[in-house]
Amino acid sequence: MSGVEVRVKQLGKIRLFRQFGQDILSELAKVATLRRVPKNKIVTHVGDIPSYIYYIIQGKVRLSAPLSEGREFIFSDLGPGDTFDLTRLFITRCSNMNAASVVDSELLQIEVALMARIFDKHPDLALKVIPYLCEATHDAQERVIHSAASALSTRLASTVLRLTERLRSMATVDRALSIHISQTDLAAMVPASRAKVNRCLREWERQYLTQYDHGSLTILNRAALESVALGEIAFDRSTMHISRARASPWHAPGRQ
Repeated sequence: MSGVEVRVKQLGKIRLFRQFGQDILSELAKVATLRRVPKNKIVTHVGDIPSYIYYIIQGKVRLSAPLSEGREFIFSDLGPGDTFDLTRLFITRCSNMNAASVVDSELLQIEVALMARIFDKHPDLALKVIPYLCEATHDAQERVIHSAASALSTRLASTVLRLTERLRSMATVDRALSIHISQTDLAAMVPASRAKVNRCLREWERQYLTQYDHGSLTILNRAALESVALGEIAFDRSTMHISRARASPWHAPGRQ
């Protein structure tokens, strides 16, 4: 396939663009450019007014905001198929987060000005984009409210489940799902101190919910973890006991 055909196929995988039709996708594909971003490279800085919207072909991009005392709040880790900086299509504001590559990544970038011209030619497309952005805004608000009102165990469980959701959708068999993530990064996502996250993970391991080993976090009992995320199970050893009969077969017997 030609370069344009490849980009049409890539853009067609994005839920937002999928409804635009082949003619519009072809127009977008002609102006989209491939950008290779090395590990730890910042794509968008806090305070920037981004000139592009981005689609992740491969790799991982982290959205984060600096906090006081040099700490960082990790808002989201995005992967293949995700987009960011879409709000630039309708408003011109400084970015409130950094967007940085976690690993070597490939992005498709489209100039906002070119997208604006396409909207001028096809004004009905804006009506298709606005509900998508409203949904994304609503989801972000729910996450912030949930983080502000919930206990650490509830916030951490919700974060772990969200991080593994993409893997779960791609899994072909019912198996334990593992992600590679540091406790420091988990703490920045919650947010909380690393020490508190470590205590929570150790308690979950005693309860056979998860297992953390050398940067790899494995969910052993997803149903129980979902109950923690919903606040249905209190984070207390006296009230949150899961019997050995229900323990996951991936958990080594006798592990303390």
